[in-house]
Amino acid sequence: MASMEDLELLRAAMAVALADGDLRRSEMGVIKGLAARTGIGRVSFDAMLGAAESDPSFADKILIHSPDKARQAVETLVAEAGLDGEISPKERAVIQRIARQLKISDQELGELYEAGVRRADALRKHRAMPKPSDGLDHGPPTGSPHP
Repeated sequence: MASMEDLELLRAAMAVALADGDLRRSEMGVIKGLAARTGIGRVSFDAMLGAAESDPSFADKILIHSPDKARQAVETLVAEAGLDGEISPKERAVIQRIARQLKISDQELGELYEAGVRRADALRKHRAMPKPSDGLDHGPPTGSPHP
């Protein structure tokens, strides 16, 4: 059974994914993965997603009481938003609102933001690398991971 904090992370991830009005495949993958991890079924998932789409204050109702889980959640939200290579101003604003609700200071948010961006960059880089079994010589990666 999922903890309330896991459900709250799912709700927060939905709010961030929908913030800019462009629900990308990478964002849908994250929220579907979180739903699976929490044991949320398709009907409940669709109802939550519909509520997130129709309620502008959806992100204002996120509650995670554990400071450690709150920090992990914010870093995860930043990584989710950054998976497509760009965190939109609307996504950033929702993340900031959620961080304030979770009593995360601006300084700590900056640190979590940087960690989340690094995590998203690493995930994108990992996805972009060809599989070693394709017969190509894959020497050390070169260049910047940023477009």
